[in-house]
Amino acid sequence: MRIGILCAIPEELRHFSPSSLPAARLGGRDYFQGKHGSHELTLVESGIGKVNSAVASTVLIQHFSCELLIFSGVAGGLDPSLQIGDLVIAEELWQHDYGTIIDQELIAHRAGTLPMGIPKENPPFRLDEELKAKIQQAYPDARFGRVLSGDTFLNCKETRQQLFEKFQAQAIEMEGAAIAQVAEQFGVRCMIVRSLSDLSGEESMEDFPTFLKEAAARSYRVVNAILGVL
Repeated sequence: MRIGILCAIPEELRHFSPSSLPAARLGGRDYFQGKHGSHELTLVESGIGKVNSAVASTVLIQHFSCELLIFSGVAGGLDPSLQIGDLVIAEELWQHDYGTIIDQELIAHRAGTLPMGIPKENPPFRLDEELKAKIQQAYPDARFGRVLSGDTFLNCKETRQQLFEKFQAQAIEMEGAAIAQVAEQFGVRCMIVRSLSDLSGEESMEDFPTFLKEAAARSYRVVNAILGVL
């Protein structure tokens, strides 16, 4: 299988030990190729945010013919029951900053739909059931949950509480739902694996650099195990 591996920042990508020479440089990003068993891998540091991850996802699908996209990296926690270092695999993905503002409140819509009024149907982007079964085979203790994506780094306990109450989500990051949107449009599957580097509160700016390396390494280990059963 041709698999695209995305990471937003160097600290996430380096665990995959990309080769020193990229296979291609497209859209300002270096793409590295390698193998994992019978799988052909293409790895990229996409850059931070929804636009960067969408561009990299499109290149992986269109130029490298990837049949599956996997994001490996870190996230901020929203669910009060979670701690730094906990792992969340996205079963549902929302772009929490996409929608319409009514009476000073943002009503979230499914990304790509017309963001007007109150949506009658509003399904999230969902993890493929076959992939979920494979993940459970490789990692029986996997925690699946709802993950939010948006173009902001959350360092506010009040907003964290508001987002948790509104979406009942476990984690927040800046790329996953955009990758899922692109994957759906091209008819390929995707998987978003995140380990918590911070808890999205007022200590996040201090916690993120402190726990980034450890959290990124844990995400990598889980993705590596999943690759072994695909």
